[in-house]
Amino acid sequence: MTASLAPHESARLSALEQTVRDGLRDFRRTGQALSEIRDNGFYRAAYESFEAYLQDRWGFTAPQAGRLIDASDVAKVLDPLGIQPKNEAQARSYRAAAKVIEELEPEQQRVIARLVEAAAPDTQPEMEGEDDVPWDVPAAEVRIMASVVKKMQPDALVHHPDSGDEVPFDTLTNPERFEVIRTHVDQKTQAYREKQEAKANAPQAEKINWADWVLNTAAQNLGHGQRLEITVEPDGSGAARAVARIVDGSTGEVLSAGGGAVTLKKAVLNLAAELK
Repeated sequence: MTASLAPHESARLSALEQTVRDGLRDFRRTGQALSEIRDNGFYRAAYESFEAYLQDRWGFTAPQAGRLIDASDVAKVLDPLGIQPKNEAQARSYRAAAKVIEELEPEQQRVIARLVEAAAPDTQPEMEGEDDVPWDVPAAEVRIMASVVKKMQPDALVHHPDSGDEVPFDTLTNPERFEVIRTHVDQKTQAYREKQEAKANAPQAEKINWADWVLNTAAQNLGHGQRLEITVEPDGSGAARAVARIVDGSTGEVLSAGGGAVTLKKAVLNLAAELK
């Protein structure tokens, strides 16, 4: 059931729709406008739901609009930190960091802004020219900063930056507190980078087209009278498990079998690993 809008609501809706129309390439403006239309029910004069309005007026699905609104909200949190995502996908990659930042006090947020400012020059050279990555600090590292700042409660015991003595965080001066925070951030960031590097350099698992592997193995490796079977059987819990195995056709003896799996693909891959 639709409802009429007050004159000031109609005027505001018109302005917001012009923003959406002009700003479809600007996810911030578009997301903010859609959010205001949704939250104030400005769609109700002609549509019974926000979803119907989105589809008919703009050709958006609800998830598409939700992503734009979400990205716009994240960009709003990041803006005071000096981080400017170039597109919706970039902004949403900072979502986890933004969620922590929103929980912090203004003074804590200013500390993060200082950390971002200090870290950005170190990351800018290796990101220069890359359109799909912001020049600032990567999302995962901003989240590290926010998490460290959040954990630095007044009674938290930390090591004094000069003496090394263990002292309550709130007994330090502001410059000392920032130095402690930055040290913790540097340590956690370095550990994160090393973990990512190790992951990138780790041997990649061999990719197998499981259907092709079944046919090739049957054609090239099975002996006379042998067959490769894939069976699916109930597991007793109401679900089913698949098992791939090589069987002697005359005796029924199982010559080799992979572990059970919930998909045919995984069952075949388990057999492939067993044969290796």
